[in-house]
Amino acid sequence: MHISIEALDVNNWLKVSELSVSQAQKQIFTIPNVYWIGISRYEEHSELFAIKRGDEYVGLTGGGLDEDGVSGYINPLMVDERFQGQGIAAEAIRLMMDYLIRKYHVRCIHINHRKDNYAASRLYERLGFTIYSETEKEFCRNYIVNYGVQILSLRDYPEYTDECRNLLSEHFNEFTSKHPSDVLASSEPLPQGYFMLKNDKVIGWTGLHKHEVVSGKVYGWEGSIKKDEILSEELSPWITPLLVHPDERGNRYGKMLLEYARRDAGRLGFKVTYLTTGEIGYYEKYGFREVGLTTFTWGRPTKVYEVEVLL
Repeated sequence: MHISIEALDVNNWLKVSELSVSQAQKQIFTIPNVYWIGISRYEEHSELFAIKRGDEYVGLTGGGLDEDGVSGYINPLMVDERFQGQGIAAEAIRLMMDYLIRKYHVRCIHINHRKDNYAASRLYERLGFTIYSETEKEFCRNYIVNYGVQILSLRDYPEYTDECRNLLSEHFNEFTSKHPSDVLASSEPLPQGYFMLKNDKVIGWTGLHKHEVVSGKVYGWEGSIKKDEILSEELSPWITPLLVHPDERGNRYGKMLLEYARRDAGRLGFKVTYLTTGEIGYYEKYGFREVGLTTFTWGRPTKVYEVEVLL
């Protein structure tokens, strides 16, 4: 199910104020949502967002720019007790991080949590937040933003369309060079396009598409769909293509692009994603497994791989 954040306003604040954690968790989360809603009206550079799963309001988060003018912070973060344990908090944090990076170009992002909040500790560590100080009751963590290498969504940064198109045309093929335009022309969740930026230069690309340019039966199918025979048209979404500029290979940038696409597939509500390749041994290193064989429209046999999305 698609997770999103929506700026808090007159239309949604009441729904969010009715959300709550469990009675046991209230020993840790002592401040109700209505408090954050009230105080946000008097704090400069502090914004609140409703967390949504599809059309449902499931939580509250927020953040803004620190007093130093170069750092960001995330506070609060809560998910209603009915929706916990579903990866919603992790995705909400990623969305807030992306928002702070895009709006303020922050150097780092701070987040604090109670020392006895072990679930939060595990979550923030997984997302790359490290402890830099502590008080008697809290750990203070930060995430250092690396602007040397970034992966960005083309829909958020359409000004890089021509660079993405040129990279694909020069180092993949003319057909895939049309993908950036296809991404921007669609109002649907798919296709999506993601590019890697290094020192303000596009050096990599991958995307998510509803269907791949393959046809017919997937022979020898052993994937997650419980059918003996599968047509390629029944599988979605597909990671396609994966490209890193030849001068930048060997830095695990391909792994980073694959993980970004898998994570976004999870954000869009998918459980698994697919790709086709003639490579042997590359994708297996990153959790992909061969599930069958099919053909491209021009008749060349190609392997089909499946992998679980990341949350």
